[in-house]
Amino acid sequence: MNIISREQQIGVSEKNIQYRICNRCVMDTSDPWISFDQDGFCNHCTDYLKTRIKLLNQDSLNDQPLNELISIIKSRGKKSKFDCVVGLSGGVDSSYVAYLASKHNLRVFGVHMDNGWNSPIAVENIRNLVSKLNMGYASYVLPWADFRKVQLAFLRASVPEAETPTDVAIQRAVNFYALKNGIPSILSGGNIASEGILPVSWHYNARDTKYSYSILNQAGCATKLFASQKHGVLDEVYSKVIKGIKTFYPLNNIIYDKDAVRDELKEAVGWKYYGSKHGESKFTKFIQGYYLYVKHGIDYRRATLSSEICQGVMSRDSAINILNNLPYDTQAVKVEMEYIAKKLGISDQELQAIVQMPPKWYKDFPNNELILGKIYDLYRFLTKKEKTSNF
Repeated sequence: MNIISREQQIGVSEKNIQYRICNRCVMDTSDPWISFDQDGFCNHCTDYLKTRIKLLNQDSLNDQPLNELISIIKSRGKKSKFDCVVGLSGGVDSSYVAYLASKHNLRVFGVHMDNGWNSPIAVENIRNLVSKLNMGYASYVLPWADFRKVQLAFLRASVPEAETPTDVAIQRAVNFYALKNGIPSILSGGNIASEGILPVSWHYNARDTKYSYSILNQAGCATKLFASQKHGVLDEVYSKVIKGIKTFYPLNNIIYDKDAVRDELKEAVGWKYYGSKHGESKFTKFIQGYYLYVKHGIDYRRATLSSEICQGVMSRDSAINILNNLPYDTQAVKVEMEYIAKKLGISDQELQAIVQMPPKWYKDFPNNELILGKIYDLYRFLTKKEKTSNF
């Protein structure tokens, strides 16, 4: 299998838009809708510094934000067998949330959404977490025959949201078990420290069912194939508004240093690192490390590095030096693509052809962006006075 170089296939943003990079962070025109002010600062780092960074606890000596959150979760769960649901991928973020919750005596119910792409290390990490932290546990297994077709439909659509079927399925899984077991709180590993910057063009709303259905319709797939993953806005309203289930983001309440966290997890539960961001999933690693980089010009490292620049833990020059290196290993990705093609039931040549297809974006498909935006604005307005740490 031949590997397509970055020079052979450049994302649409760099073909149609004059290249530009932010003067403060490292976000660039790989986001087709990025904007810059008169100082050359982009909308992403400006918004991060103006609003999102305020949600972070940046004082290592201040335990109050986390303690207050733990108290809220304990109070909400006092009538339930478990205080909270935690989605487990075997990755560092979700693993540490589960560990942190157990460390503070929360009764945790772990849920793993199994889409068939787990790395062996991720499976071992989940097993160790569940056994050593004495958590409740359930695995939400997607029907592979259906899920494979859905993943192929999203790949063939050439949009950046190749991982939307997985992302939305995770939400379905954790909400399913929260509802089933009467658990009022969900703890997420999402965090502003490393994920506070993410352009909508890189990853459009996974809960927009109209968008997902339009991709399936284009591929000639029955929308019922999406049934095991679907968690749309109406499902969200039912969980949050009708049943009162809330999602909290405890990693925003601590100084979240991933290197230190990995060491702590290794010591406490025998956790193992899988080598790269999202390396716990073979498919996610391929999508974020190679597919999006080659097809759309999207380098996910830019978002994480830009967040770190805004926090003052990474210099812009150091970030640029990191970005000068490819996000994938040329020899390793060749083997990975052969594995992925075989698992998806397509030829190596077809997977290569999919990678080479012209890139598209969510705006190229019917969607409910405007309606959903108004719904989320209303929800935020109604809940803005609540003392939570929502991301």
